[in-house]
Amino acid sequence: MSKPKLLELDIVRAVAIVAVLLIHATSTPRVELPLCSRSHTLYFGINNMSYFPVQAFILLSGLVLFYSYFDNWSVRRVPGFYRKRLQFILIPYLIWSCFYYLFDQWLNPAVEVHFSLQEFAKLLPWAEAGYHLYFMALIMQFYALFPVLVTLAKLWRPLARYLWLFGIVVQIAFSIYSQYAAEPLPHGDRLFISYFALFCIGGSLGMNYERFAGWLNRNIYWVTAAAASTGFVFLLLSLQAQYGTQFRSWEFELLFNAYPILVAISFMWIGRHWLSSAPRWAGALSSLGAASFGVYFIHPALLGYYTMHAAVAPGGWEYHAALWGGIVLILVVPWVIVNQLKRVKASWILFGK
Repeated sequence: MSKPKLLELDIVRAVAIVAVLLIHATSTPRVELPLCSRSHTLYFGINNMSYFPVQAFILLSGLVLFYSYFDNWSVRRVPGFYRKRLQFILIPYLIWSCFYYLFDQWLNPAVEVHFSLQEFAKLLPWAEAGYHLYFMALIMQFYALFPVLVTLAKLWRPLARYLWLFGIVVQIAFSIYSQYAAEPLPHGDRLFISYFALFCIGGSLGMNYERFAGWLNRNIYWVTAAAASTGFVFLLLSLQAQYGTQFRSWEFELLFNAYPILVAISFMWIGRHWLSSAPRWAGALSSLGAASFGVYFIHPALLGYYTMHAAVAPGGWEYHAALWGGIVLILVVPWVIVNQLKRVKASWILFGK
C-alpha cells in the first residue's frame, strides 16, 4: 500500500528551483559590477543566500525514496526501481544533454554547429553537455546506490536507525581524504560521496517522517533561526573571501551542508502551514514545485538567449530592469511550458515523472 504524498515537499521544491534561477541569473552581476558597490553587494548577497538548492534536492531525494520504499522493500523490487529511473530520469537526461550540446554551439557565433557522436558521448558520464546538468550526474549515482543502501538498512537495523550518522561519517572521511590527497579526485564535486551525508539524512527523515514532523512542530522557531543565522554567516565569510580571507575547509563543509538542511526542513514546516492557512499561495507554489524538473532543464537555454540579446551595460536602472526581467522570464515561461506539456501523455520523455 502506497503512502500519502507529502504535499509540502512540492513547496520546498518550488523554493529550491527559484533559488536555482537566482543563482544563475545573478552570477553575471557578481562579475560585471564594481566590487564594494551597493548593487554588487545586493546581487552577491542574493546569489550566496540562494546557495542551497542542489543540496536540498539531494536531501529531498533521499527522503522521498526511503519514505516511499523502505517499509515494503524487498530485493524483488530492484528491477522495477531501475526500470522507472531509466525511463523517467535517464531518457530525459540524454535528450536534454543532446539539446544543450547543439544549442550552446548555435548560441556561439564563433562555433560551427556540428554533431560528433564521439564528442557527445564523452560529455555524458559527468554531465558536461550543459553547465547545470551536473546535478543529473549526482542524482543518477544516488539512484544507482539506493537499492544497495536500502537493502542493507533492511537487513541491519542499526544502519536504518543511524543512517544519518553513517552518512556524516562517510562524508567527513572523504573530505579528510580529499584534503590530504596528493592529487584531487577527478570530478570530485560530481561524485555522490561529496553529498552522501545529505542523502542519508534525507533517508533518515523519510523513514521517520511523522516523528520528524512532530519534532519540527515543537522546534520550528530555533530551526528557522538557525537557518537564517547559518546563511548569514556563510554570506559574511563569502564577502570576506573577496578580500583574501580564506575559508577553512571544515568551515566551508559545515556551512555548505548545514545551511541547505536547515533551509529545507524549515520550508517543510512552512509548506505544511501554508497548505492549511494559505491554500491558493500553496497551490501556486505546489504547481511550480511539480514543474521544477522541467524548469531546471529549460531555463538555461532561455537565460543564455536572453542574455545575449538583451545585454545592457552596467550602471543604470536599465541594467537592473533587464536583469529582473530575465529572472521573471526564466521562471514564468518554463513553468507555463511544462504545465501545458504535462497534459500530453508522452511528456515524461522530456520532464520525467
